[in-house]
Amino acid sequence: SVRVAADRIVHVFQYVYWQNCHKFRVKKPEDRYVFADLPDITESGSKYPNVAVQLPMFNERAVCQQIIDCVCEMTWPDSRVYVQILDDSTDEITRNLVDEKVLEWKERGRKIEAIRRTNRQGYKAGAMKEAMDAVEGYDYIAVFDADFQPSPDFLLQTIPYLEGNSDVGYVQTRWTFLNPNESYLTKAQEISLNFHVKCEQYVHFASGSFFNFNGTAGVWRRECIKSAGGWDARTTVEDMDLSLRAYLKGWKAVFLKDVTCKNELPSSFFAYRKQQHRWCCGPMQLWLKASKGIWRSKLPWYKKIYLNFCYFGVRKFGTHLVTLGFFCTLVPLSIFTPEVHVPFWALVWLPIAIAISTAAFTPRGWLHCVIYVLFENAMGIVRLWAVISGLLNLKRAKEWVVTTKMGSSDSRPATGQPPPGLRTCKLYTGEFIMSLFVLFAAVYGIFAVHRWDFSIFLSLQGLAFLAFGLNLVDMDALLGTFHKKQDNSSVAMTQLKRTKTSPF
Repeated sequence: SVRVAADRIVHVFQYVYWQNCHKFRVKKPEDRYVFADLPDITESGSKYPNVAVQLPMFNERAVCQQIIDCVCEMTWPDSRVYVQILDDSTDEITRNLVDEKVLEWKERGRKIEAIRRTNRQGYKAGAMKEAMDAVEGYDYIAVFDADFQPSPDFLLQTIPYLEGNSDVGYVQTRWTFLNPNESYLTKAQEISLNFHVKCEQYVHFASGSFFNFNGTAGVWRRECIKSAGGWDARTTVEDMDLSLRAYLKGWKAVFLKDVTCKNELPSSFFAYRKQQHRWCCGPMQLWLKASKGIWRSKLPWYKKIYLNFCYFGVRKFGTHLVTLGFFCTLVPLSIFTPEVHVPFWALVWLPIAIAISTAAFTPRGWLHCVIYVLFENAMGIVRLWAVISGLLNLKRAKEWVVTTKMGSSDSRPATGQPPPGLRTCKLYTGEFIMSLFVLFAAVYGIFAVHRWDFSIFLSLQGLAFLAFGLNLVDMDALLGTFHKKQDNSSVAMTQLKRTKTSPF
């Protein structure tokens, strides 16, 4: 737990240094790379590089038209950009909505095509791999998930870094979020992801360490994808897999903290669980499959150690083990076994240090520190089980479920229809059983051993597990909504959210 906390705090200190490095006459990280000047688009559009834009999607009815509009409105010569919608949708309404937009933009002069497969083999990675033959003559490939909303100048802010630096394999931009105030669940996600994209990714880029492509809101050099072996469906994190192989091949990457791309956080607890399972399981699969390659690579020995032990060992494995194993299991057990002593600083000061350092990257995030910590701990069961599934290569490790998005920021008619695959559950057994255990430990601590210090924490954590177990954090549930403005689109969304069905 000390190592996990130290890793996070060190990241914060590194961030502060890199943000102020110019005061020490050290170049800012992004200034190390050349931003190539592009010719005047109105006079020399034919001199622009060819860019393909890929939009992988599956049954994302609520947002499929929105992303097509966004990418087709990006500033780039029409003759030099090709938009591919990699649509694996089985939902007829989604397919019709995609076809409608494709026809509209074709009539407006865009080179755009919907590519469909007869099967979903390889899921997102499989779709992108099969589409590579169609972009043979294109220099760069921009990738966006269906719920993202790139700005019109996105390509103008990213492509010059690839044009000016032949050793840069991909450019990643920073995520921002459209619906963080939709619920306590989305607020906790915002705090967690803001730390990742504002601090972790930036620090790794600034220090020259490995940082992975986030799967969307970025641009790849096609030659980099090809030389690294192409998209591979061997794990559920095809983006991390490809970027790691590119890193081992010697390619560099640029993270642009000042170039942002909006996207939607999952407001369905069921969808969030599936997303977190994939995000936690995949790195473990990749660790097992890529560790030999890391050791055999030409990287300096200290970078090999960093990747295996710090990046994968501490951040992708140790964090989840500490969350559930220490705070949610060892601490409650210590109430019943006085001989097991948990230092007060480990119970209180470590979580405070982690929470404050994480929440500092979200405006007014400190107001939600307690909610963030309790929710992160309550997700420990899902995440640790995902880690175990990945390490043991269990059946669920191969599960790849698209995170259902509601299109909360979009008021067009298509968003008023329930997306296929939107499901929820009235009871999550693991979280419910854990809530009984933690709450019993809290009551026992108060009345039997008078451990008020531990019992306050355990009471709050037990209630958080209970809220997760009874699904009180789902959309429009007891803890599901706060500080949300009501307008016509949000009323429609409220009605949509209440149409959810049970998987049982």
